Amino acid sequence: MSYKKKMAIMGCIIGIFLIVSIGSALSKESIVVVNLMIDADIDPASTPEQIKMAEDSLIHLTNQIDPKGLGATIFVTENMVRMDRLGVTYQGTMKNHELALQVNRNDEELSSLSASAQNKKLTGARDKLYRCYVCGGEHVAIKGFLPPSFDQNEDTLKILEKLGIIYDAGFQAGVIYRPGHESATWPYAIEGYNLYAVPVSTYQINDERVYLSDRYLREEKKLSGSQWYDLLVKKFDESSENGDPIVVIFSNLVSGSGDYLDAYKKFIDYALSKQAAFVTTLQLVDMAASRKKGGKIGAIAVTNDANLSVNATEMGVIPNCPTCGKTGETATTSIFNVTVQKASECLECIKDSANSTNST
Repeated sequence: MSYKKKMAIMGCIIGIFLIVSIGSALSKESIVVVNLMIDADIDPASTPEQIKMAEDSLIHLTNQIDPKGLGATIFVTENMVRMDRLGVTYQGTMKNHELALQVNRNDEELSSLSASAQNKKLTGARDKLYRCYVCGGEHVAIKGFLPPSFDQNEDTLKILEKLGIIYDAGFQAGVIYRPGHESATWPYAIEGYNLYAVPVSTYQINDERVYLSDRYLREEKKLSGSQWYDLLVKKFDESSENGDPIVVIFSNLVSGSGDYLDAYKKFIDYALSKQAAFVTTLQLVDMAASRKKGGKIGAIAVTNDANLSVNATEMGVIPNCPTCGKTGETATTSIFNVTVQKASECLECIKDSANSTNST
């Protein structure tokens, strides 16, 4: 055997040893993966004061993660896009955020609609969110979906696949699942579709398994903020022992203020004290795909592509204008605790651009 071949074989052996050693070390440390699903919603009948409160409540949630660079996914309803389009647009420019799709929860249940009606609703919601872009920048890649009240059917999955959605978060670990995945806590491929199911975490309380959503546990189970925090800590510790991710839904209308906001802050601090890794839902799906033999499914590979640039017909005349329609030579404005420079003038943004901040 030649010297080069011997060295090559030795290199492979060392490489395998290192991979096994690192994997073993990570397993022993039991690093918990945390996925914060932020439910960005607003009452369509809100007064101007209530709109401002809803906007501020979302800021309160993102301000706890952005300075630390923590990953999170924001599921945006059509109402939120319509009533706070500029705010949603700016959230989409944050590198640690993922924007994902959600339809209004006060509408008809998806499963009660025909396939054509579902297609119209989901496509319309996707298109509205897709148009939340910064002039001269990039469109946000919309790859995830969270159905209201976890209600959906096979038609929903077919439409999501057609829209290029990669994952569906309409599942609950051990409660709502696809056949053969009763105990799944990590995302898994949905048989027959180029989609992943993402189970929201659940926890056993007495004889019932509840899913981790602040809105559900406050409104249905009447938990106080301190009780909610205690449950989150217990679930985190359980996930650490079992090697599971913890996937939690936080609504801006619930955790954006009061004792539930306190619980949210404390939970993030607790998780960070345990060296948790905060990821977006899409990153969680990518991790789960990589854990399986054979690597990533075809759809996941698409996420590695750069977001599509806004084309010339969509752009305003001033590049990188996050304050469409506003003027000021040297003025600055604080949006979501981040200061951005205003362009001197952005006339096209308030004329023909699809990114006008007017309600649609």
